[in-house]
Amino acid sequence: MNALISTALWVVGKALAPIANGVLGDWDNSKNLGLNIEALGTELLLVKATLETASRKHIGGQAMEELLWKLRDSASCAEDLLDELDYFRIHDELHDTYDAADHHAKGGIHDLALNARHTARAVLGLSSAAAPAEPGQVLEDARQRVGCCYWPRARQRSHGSSSSVPNANQADEEKVSGCMPKLGKLLPHSSSPHVHDDNSGQSTLYGPPQIEHSQETPFLGFNRVDFSERMKHIVEQLQPVRREVTKILQSCDRITVPDIAHSRPITTGQSIEPKLYGRDNILNSIIYDMTKGKYRIKDLTVLPIVGPGGIGKTTLIQHIYHNKEVQNHFQVVIWVCVSLSFNLNKLLEDIKKYLPPVEGEKGYRPEELIEKRLKSKRFLIVLDDMWECSNEDDWERLLLPLKTSQEKGSMILVTTRFPAIAQMVGTNDHSIELEGLESKYFRELFHAFVFGDDQRRRDHGFLLETGDKIMVKLKGSPLAAKTVGRLLRKDLNLRHWRRILESKEWETQTGVNDIMPALKLSYDYLPFQLQQCFLYSALFPEDFKFSGGYLINFWIGLDILQPDAQNRTFEDIALSNLNDLVAHGFFIEGIYDSPWYVMHDLLHDLALQVASRDCISLHRSNAGSVYIQPSIRHLSIIIDDDDDTVSRENFNSQLRKLKTRLKVKQLHTLMFFGEIDESFVNTLGDLFGEAKALRFLHLVNMPCSVESVLNNFSELVHLRYLCLGTKYGRDMHLPLAISRFYHLRILDLGQWYGCCDLPKNMSNLAKLRHFYAPSDELHSDMLNVGKLVLLQELKVFRANKESEGFEPRQLEHLTELRELGIYNLENIHTREEAAKVKLIEKNYLNRLTLDWDSERCYTEPGVEAVVLESLQPHRYLEELCIRGHGGPSCPTWLGDNLAVEALQSLDLVGVSWKCLPSLGKMHGLDTLKLYNIALTKEFVIEQSFCRLIRLELVGLGSFENWVPSQEAHMFPLLQLLIIRGCPKLLGLPLSNHIVSPKPDQYGTIDWFPKLQNLIIKKCPEFLAPYIPWTKTLRSVKLGGVKLLEKFQYSSESSDVSIIGKDDLQSLDQVLAFNNLTGLEQLTLRECPPLESKHLRMLTSLKKLDADSLYGLVGPLSEGDVEWQLPVECLVVREYRGASGKELTELLTHLPRLSILGIRTCTKITQLAVGVDVQQHTTSAAASEVKEGGRTMSATSEVEEDGLLLLPAHLSDSLRELYIDGCRELVLVDPSTSLPARGGGQRGLETLQSLQSLHVIYSPKFLSAISSFSCCLFPSSLQNLSLNGVEGMGMLEPLSNLTSLTQLELWCCGNDLRCNGMEPLLVAGGQLRELDVCGSPRFFDGWDANLRQLLLQDDGGEEQLVPSPAVCSSKLQMLSTDDVMGLLAAPICSFLSPSLTYLSLYGNGEMERFTEEQEDALHLLASLQQLKFNYFGKLQHLPGGLHKLTNLKRLEVDSCPAVRSLPKDVLPKSLQELDVCACDNEDLIQQCRGLVGTIPEIIL
Repeated sequence: MNALISTALWVVGKALAPIANGVLGDWDNSKNLGLNIEALGTELLLVKATLETASRKHIGGQAMEELLWKLRDSASCAEDLLDELDYFRIHDELHDTYDAADHHAKGGIHDLALNARHTARAVLGLSSAAAPAEPGQVLEDARQRVGCCYWPRARQRSHGSSSSVPNANQADEEKVSGCMPKLGKLLPHSSSPHVHDDNSGQSTLYGPPQIEHSQETPFLGFNRVDFSERMKHIVEQLQPVRREVTKILQSCDRITVPDIAHSRPITTGQSIEPKLYGRDNILNSIIYDMTKGKYRIKDLTVLPIVGPGGIGKTTLIQHIYHNKEVQNHFQVVIWVCVSLSFNLNKLLEDIKKYLPPVEGEKGYRPEELIEKRLKSKRFLIVLDDMWECSNEDDWERLLLPLKTSQEKGSMILVTTRFPAIAQMVGTNDHSIELEGLESKYFRELFHAFVFGDDQRRRDHGFLLETGDKIMVKLKGSPLAAKTVGRLLRKDLNLRHWRRILESKEWETQTGVNDIMPALKLSYDYLPFQLQQCFLYSALFPEDFKFSGGYLINFWIGLDILQPDAQNRTFEDIALSNLNDLVAHGFFIEGIYDSPWYVMHDLLHDLALQVASRDCISLHRSNAGSVYIQPSIRHLSIIIDDDDDTVSRENFNSQLRKLKTRLKVKQLHTLMFFGEIDESFVNTLGDLFGEAKALRFLHLVNMPCSVESVLNNFSELVHLRYLCLGTKYGRDMHLPLAISRFYHLRILDLGQWYGCCDLPKNMSNLAKLRHFYAPSDELHSDMLNVGKLVLLQELKVFRANKESEGFEPRQLEHLTELRELGIYNLENIHTREEAAKVKLIEKNYLNRLTLDWDSERCYTEPGVEAVVLESLQPHRYLEELCIRGHGGPSCPTWLGDNLAVEALQSLDLVGVSWKCLPSLGKMHGLDTLKLYNIALTKEFVIEQSFCRLIRLELVGLGSFENWVPSQEAHMFPLLQLLIIRGCPKLLGLPLSNHIVSPKPDQYGTIDWFPKLQNLIIKKCPEFLAPYIPWTKTLRSVKLGGVKLLEKFQYSSESSDVSIIGKDDLQSLDQVLAFNNLTGLEQLTLRECPPLESKHLRMLTSLKKLDADSLYGLVGPLSEGDVEWQLPVECLVVREYRGASGKELTELLTHLPRLSILGIRTCTKITQLAVGVDVQQHTTSAAASEVKEGGRTMSATSEVEEDGLLLLPAHLSDSLRELYIDGCRELVLVDPSTSLPARGGGQRGLETLQSLQSLHVIYSPKFLSAISSFSCCLFPSSLQNLSLNGVEGMGMLEPLSNLTSLTQLELWCCGNDLRCNGMEPLLVAGGQLRELDVCGSPRFFDGWDANLRQLLLQDDGGEEQLVPSPAVCSSKLQMLSTDDVMGLLAAPICSFLSPSLTYLSLYGNGEMERFTEEQEDALHLLASLQQLKFNYFGKLQHLPGGLHKLTNLKRLEVDSCPAVRSLPKDVLPKSLQELDVCACDNEDLIQQCRGLVGTIPEIIL
């Protein structure tokens, strides 16, 4: 009830504002309208007094609540009416008109004419546009119209609960106004006018019918008589309700204790929850730190536990409080419930009661007694449920007696909902932030509340799925689990549970220990202005991420911010409110590039609950069922982008039914989220046709003009906030009516992707504070911008852009600007013209850009110097950018007579100054950017630069030296350094002993100690420092510098990538290896070999990628020293130096290697796998092989340097092997056992952990295999790709690969056949994907081979019928160019059950499919995707495709001869048709004719 009274008072206050400030009174003091304004103002004051009285009384009951809502609604109607009246006042002032005034400027008979015109408009609906200018003509015209009018029966006007009857004059006026069409003065709108004829007090706007193709949209008309009637009507609505409320209040008692104080339970140390779920880690951590860890040896520690209501803070502390280890460790344990009021004296008394007395303590104050009793004791004090401590001194006074204990390790545990409290009371930066329970533990807790025991849960297993859906909505809140668990436990049947799921019944539970009352208590505790800001967040989708600026503008647009005594701006007030809501835990703050805010889902539900009389958010799941209160004034519609077509249509249908449930006329807010497609446009246009009271409109992702969605868009005279956006690629113009929304404060066109031609008279928007545009340049199009005196951002103002409306004097009165960019300053030629800008008087200006066009035809150095001197800003400017100035030196206000000492950021771009200004007095400077300044040779390191955080030096062609000042420093706070295009610069400003530091100096380096990001490019003489020299470095990017073509370092990804130059002799010239112990990825290209001592320092290295090296590593032998690296991935490319011997030796030190890539390594000629000597059965010395009829020694046959021998330990670790472009590489014959370095060697079949093998463009890889009857590869393989590897002939060597799921065979010889592949497809085979190209007769002999396999049992005897398990194929995806071989009935029949994807590649000659091939294709009944590729001469696709009843996608790629789709229909299941790159107009036209029958067509 208190919140309702506060809201009503706030609305009444807003309604009174235009009367109280005298604006309307000064404008209209006529006997008619003026008296009505006075009467309405008086009644509103009486209502305000009544509400103020109610705020001090004990009131309750639904009836009283309804009466207060009536007062509030009537006051809101009054606010709308007076706001509309103020609109016409502004219109008169802007256009120098008198139609809405009482007195004509010329007086006399003109006053009479003016009043006659108002009367005529009320009686006849006379158009002001058509009205004669002279008074005699006006009266005569009125007489003629009245004389010829047919007078119907007077319409009746209802006055709600009022029993008053209109007087005769009123009745006559209503008769006249009811019989004539109304025409009005011109105000833009795009729909036919609507005349309100109800008792709602809503606006009455008149206008002529819409004229098509009109350049000027018509004006709305002002009707004084109607305004007068509406004011009387509102007064008549307010009076009886106010009187009844006043009578009731006379019998109500005064409030003595705030209601909220009665609703807070007192907690104790005894927990009612016997088991703690999901908090064991936190519990144990806190207990350990208190009893054995970091807090045990400290003086008094205060540890806050913070989290929203119901999250389990008290339960956690209760379990800590009663823990035996805690009880034994602390000599005194005390539990105090602080609750809402931090009463120091009461807290001291409560603590004192827990402490046993000591001798001689009489006469002491409580704090002195506490000090004496705790002097030699270790204690634990729990301060539970702490809500406030407004006086920080009180908190310090509470701690004073507690800090005197002589024992170490005493603790205070504080639980609170508010992060600000936690920050204030904590003795260190750490607090425990409780969030929702993890799903696993929350599920256990939830089931415990619902079922009690496991047996009962198992008995009702059919409920668990619905229960899981309910749990998702509770977001891990223990109290929510308890609340909902009680509801579900009442009735363990599916219908009850689903009803609770759909209705969110837990939100209506009102018990003191239920979740929503617990959360609402936090809301009730907020000041009213914070309650307002929070509750309107209900309009946003769940988990919506707000930027701070968006929230601030949202509240400004809603007009809910209340001015304060400090005369702060709306933006400052809103920012303060936002920080307070974060401090109270209602918003969670995060940072990604910039701060953002989000609400916990349960707090979002709370917002929906407390705002339910004002706000509603509609989406697909609730549009048809949610109850819409008659008082709703704020609406959001959320269209889920993931909704399917059916869901969207259902939602659309529900929206169409809203017209009878929602009072659209009284809506103040309308917001759309998600994508509005064309199907919604007509529905929304019909639904919101009468929404004319809107103050806040958020409408983005529009597929069509805004007038299509809101037919009355031009009549939205109350708008404060307007956000419009279009879909990409929609050619739409901005509505011209924007410039007539005189109350507009915020215009957001940031998502407008259509044509951005601003209306010429944007300067009419005198109340505009913020204008967000898709491009800053749009700001430069605002003519006469000087009238927008409240504007805070003008990012681009082009001086003298046109002859009128863009003069520098336009900026004179824009004193509210926070950001200003003045461009084309070359168009200002005199000191006087520049001085008219009056920058020095713009005290709020934070960011200023002064720009001379760098491409101007000529410069006038003297003139430009004078102009810049005259553009001195105020002393507190924070960011300054000067660009293209042609004067010889900087202005005095930036140089010798520095007037902008508070600068935080300075950008100087393309200035012609002979020397840079001395910036030594800018002690707050944190960002400095110098761009394209040709004359600068030196950079003086000023003492003030010790605060620099960002430094950019770009395009300084003459820059050579860093010059330290007397008190030199090395940029102690600098985080970002960018240097580009400085060809003469030799390096960073480093002292001599640092240029070549010794290893033991790295820890003491003090230059750039906090640098995080370093970028240096296009500086050919620049010698880079050793990287990383400091642990703070996160990112380094070097390019085009000495020794290095490219260098990248990232601490986040633990990655270094280097492309060297010829003069790079050793990697330790650029790398600080002793600081790279955490490096995980190293990529080297065109670099010298890694030295062994450096390699061994990289103790965390997981990936090494070496490209174009003349040696991977130096000598690895270090005597008897054994060393290993944790490298998991090794890729060697363009290995032009040492051969396989070096790589083999390196592999022996990589026991964890799982990925090995060898690419274009010409010196590696043989590949084998090593075998331990103990496993080698034949003596290496006696090993011989027969070849060509002669016997030779293996050592004489194998060139040892060319042999890459994979160490034996890789048999257990290697998972992936890639061989690419090794044209001389030969795989050792697995049937041969050869001696090798220290042991034997075998083929790849010994790599029993290998899962993926890719051999590409290595044609000799299998040339040494003497017999293909043996298995070449390990049975563990899951993925095999052979590309350009010839000689295999058939697939029998792969027959052991029963784990293979993917097989790719490209260009493996014309003679390659599928013989031997059957085991991969049937029985235990796992092959899912097969890709075969370049073997045109691959499928020859398929039928015979398959039949032979299928008709044999284990004993070799033929069976008439093979078992289904044996003949079942698992192949799902097949790509091949052997079309003729594949499309045979036996093969397709075999593949039919599993094949879902088929891609066919043409051979260049095929013109059509045979009937047999078409029939075979039809057998593939499971096919879902079918693709035809590169059939150059194919004229027709196969017929009968409609028989493929599961086909969803059909693609025809690069088949130029195909002119049409099959004559018979395509399958009904088809969802997507793609005929890209066919370049056949006939085919394209046929596909266009299918639009609407196939969901997606790609041409």
